[in-house]
Amino acid sequence: YKVNKDVLGFIVNQRDSPDAVHGNDNEFSIGKVRYSSSLRFQGQSESAEVYIHPADLLGKRTALFGMTRTGKSNTVKKVIEATSQISSKASSKILTGQKSTLEESLKSFDSNGAPKLPVGQIIFDINGEYANKNLQDEGTAIFEKYKTNTLRYSILEKSDTTFKIMKVNFFNDIETGFGYICSALEDDSGDYITSLTVVDLAKPAPTDFGELIKYNKKKAIYSCCLSKAGFRPPSNYRLKFKCDSTLKKLVDEKFKNLDIETGITVEDAEGWFLCAWENRNEKEFQVYKQKNGKDWFSDEMKTLMVFLTQKKENGQSVSGFDKFKKVAKMHTHSTDDSFEVDISKHVRTGGIVIIDLSQGDPTLQKVFSERICKRIFADSMQRFTDAAPNNFIQFYFEEAHNLFPKKDDKDLSQIYNRIAKEGAKLNLGMVYATQEVSSISSNILKNTQNWFIAHLNNEDEIKELRKYYDFNDFADSLIRFSAKNDKGFVRMKTYSNPFVVPVQIDKFSV
Repeated sequence: YKVNKDVLGFIVNQRDSPDAVHGNDNEFSIGKVRYSSSLRFQGQSESAEVYIHPADLLGKRTALFGMTRTGKSNTVKKVIEATSQISSKASSKILTGQKSTLEESLKSFDSNGAPKLPVGQIIFDINGEYANKNLQDEGTAIFEKYKTNTLRYSILEKSDTTFKIMKVNFFNDIETGFGYICSALEDDSGDYITSLTVVDLAKPAPTDFGELIKYNKKKAIYSCCLSKAGFRPPSNYRLKFKCDSTLKKLVDEKFKNLDIETGITVEDAEGWFLCAWENRNEKEFQVYKQKNGKDWFSDEMKTLMVFLTQKKENGQSVSGFDKFKKVAKMHTHSTDDSFEVDISKHVRTGGIVIIDLSQGDPTLQKVFSERICKRIFADSMQRFTDAAPNNFIQFYFEEAHNLFPKKDDKDLSQIYNRIAKEGAKLNLGMVYATQEVSSISSNILKNTQNWFIAHLNNEDEIKELRKYYDFNDFADSLIRFSAKNDKGFVRMKTYSNPFVVPVQIDKFSV
C-alpha cells in the first residue's frame, strides 16, 4: 500500500517538540517529499509538502552538506526566505515596556509559534552569490528580493555605491584595529609578536587616572607604529601623554620642546619617543627607576617600541611595524562609526546583512568574519547578563570549511565553537554549508540539530555521517547520484521532526 498525499504530509511533518505543532500558520513550506532519484511513479500523483517550524531554525545549528552544484546554496536561500517570512510575523518590535511577567518576557516565541521580535540575519558570502546578481542561478540574489531590508558590505571598494566598505579607523577605534592586527599575526612566529598580542589597549575608566596615564603612552607609540606602516591618521589627530619633568627636559634638549600634555602630531610623537628610547640609559632615566622602582618604559611600551624601531633591545633587526601592513586595506581615515556597530544595530531591528568576502584574501576573510561574530556574540552576552531581551540572530556561512576550525582542532574558545555551544541561550543560530562532513570541527557537528544532506561521493564522508541520527538508512542512496535529476534532492532532519525525510527543495525565486 502507498499512503496518499494528506497522510504522507501528516507523517513527514510530525513534531516531537510540544512547542512545534504541525499545521501552524507560521510554518514554512520548503519542498516536497521525494521517494528516490527516480521520479517515474511519483510524477503521477500530487506530492506531499514538507514544512519547517520556526522553533527548529531560530537559535539552532543547521548543516548543509553535499558536493558542488547539488543545490546547497539554493537550500540556504530557501532557509533565509523562510526566516524572513517568519520574522515578518514578529508580534512586536521591542519587549521593553510591555506589561508581562518576567517568565513571559523571557519567552522567545508567542503562543502562535511566531518569534516575539524580528529576526536578524548575517550572511558571510565567500563567493559573492548572495550579494551580487548571479547569472549561473538566473540572478536569484538575496539582496534583490529583500532590497529594502538588506545592507551589503564589501572588503574592497566597488563601482556599485550601494555597497558599504568594511573599514575601520585604526586611530579612532583602537581596540578593534588592534584586534585585526593581532588576528592577522596569529600564524606568525616570534617572541616579540607574541608579546604584542598580550598588550592591553583597552581604554580604562575616566576616573582611573593612573591607568589612563599608562594607556595614553601606549596609544601614542602604537599610533606611531600605524603611521610608519602607512596608515593615514585623521586630520587634526593629536596625541597627548604625560612624562616626568626631568625626563621631559632631557628629551626636549635633544629633540625639540613639545607640549605633549596639550597634544602633538603623530610625526612629532614618533620623534619624541625615538629620542627617549635612544637615551633610556642616561642617568635621568636611571634616577627615575631608582625613585619609582620601575622603568619609565613599561614592558608593554617596550614591546611597542620594538615594532616602532624594528629592533629588539639586543639590537636584532625585526620586521616590526611592517607586519601591520597585512591589514592596511582595512583602514579608513574617515571618522564614521565602525561598520561592526552599524551591522549590530541593523540585525537588532530584524535586518539582513550580507558580507561580501569574495574579493578578500583568506586572512582578511577570517579576520572580518571572526570580528563580526565576536561583536554580535559579545553584545548578545551583555544583553543576556543584563536581563535584556535578545532577538534571534541567524549566522549563515557559505563554504564554511574556509572559516571554521578543522575537525581535529580542540580549541573550544574559538568564536564558531562558542556560537555552536553557547549560542542557544543567546538566541544565536548558525547555518553552515560545505562539501564535506569531515571538514568541520566535531564540536560543531555534535551541537548541530538540523541536517540537510545532498550527494556525497565517497565512503569516508558517509562513514562520518552514519554517526548522526538515522542517516545510515540513506547511506547507499546518498553516494549514488544523478547530476541531471538530483539537484536539490536532500535528506532532511530537523530538530522537532523524528524522521529523516527525503525532500526535493523548492527552487528559490526572486
